[in-house]
Amino acid sequence: MDLKKQAFLRDVGKELLEENVAVFAGAGMSAGAGFVNWAELLRPIADELGLDVDKENDLVALAQFHCNDNANNRSQLNQRLIEEFSREASETENHKILCRLPIRTYWTTNYDKIIENALDNSGKIADVKYTKEHLSTTKPKRDAVVYKMHGDVDHANQAVLTKDDYERYHVKMDQYLANLKGDLISKTFIFIGFSFTDPNLDYILSRVRVAYEGNQRRHYCFIRGVEKKDSEEVVDFEYRKRKQDYFVKDLERFNVKTILVDDFSEITELLGRLEQNYKSKTIFISGAAHEYGEMGEHNALKFVYQLSRKLVSQ
Repeated sequence: MDLKKQAFLRDVGKELLEENVAVFAGAGMSAGAGFVNWAELLRPIADELGLDVDKENDLVALAQFHCNDNANNRSQLNQRLIEEFSREASETENHKILCRLPIRTYWTTNYDKIIENALDNSGKIADVKYTKEHLSTTKPKRDAVVYKMHGDVDHANQAVLTKDDYERYHVKMDQYLANLKGDLISKTFIFIGFSFTDPNLDYILSRVRVAYEGNQRRHYCFIRGVEKKDSEEVVDFEYRKRKQDYFVKDLERFNVKTILVDDFSEITELLGRLEQNYKSKTIFISGAAHEYGEMGEHNALKFVYQLSRKLVSQ
């Protein structure tokens, strides 16, 4: 196991015991459950515009072009979102592991409901927030808070999709961003399936870096390493790899440590190790007695104490 993975297990494991860990889930995490990525979401929209989505880098601009071409009407965008993210899907093993851990804060740019459903399936109560008004209410007996930065599929008309939406975000969702900033300052984040191209997150990370330069909390992210395509020239592959190296280095400005993986199964394996390490440090012993018999209450409690101590020591 390389040094970065060892550091991840050590640092995040320590923060888990203090319940200071947060998760930031991007589209890649939902893709593992069968949901489409942004390119596939907008492919029919691009076709209608006569553009090739595979040649476009700025997909937010592509969504805006569609609105502009339809007199600022985004009904088709909303319909695409509803069609793709309303269906039932089973959570991935990564979702299951994270929901079993003592993580109380989840941030996501995804529109689907897979995180809150995974928490529900693990017996936890999720307090879901995707509007500014949600911040002023608290769900009773909640176990975790799920912040959906870009909205929810059930309210597609309010989802953040276009350049207009992003440009207004800092005004409409200022307190929401303040909460994210606070969590980035006080918690250790695990970024999964996130590309770091979201302007809202970049806006916050930049301000945290400036305010706490040299004293930023460490975060971790998983990124799949560049692989050579079958028909790709060696020079093109080396160019993409070099660009990824520079990108990883740039993330260190925000104290985000990158763990490069060859396959996404490595993430599941590492999270499994994290859970195993956490569980090895915890033990729950429960018992009850109506009568203590000849042993007596004092001796019975003494026996339970010694038994518990022996179990913990091993």
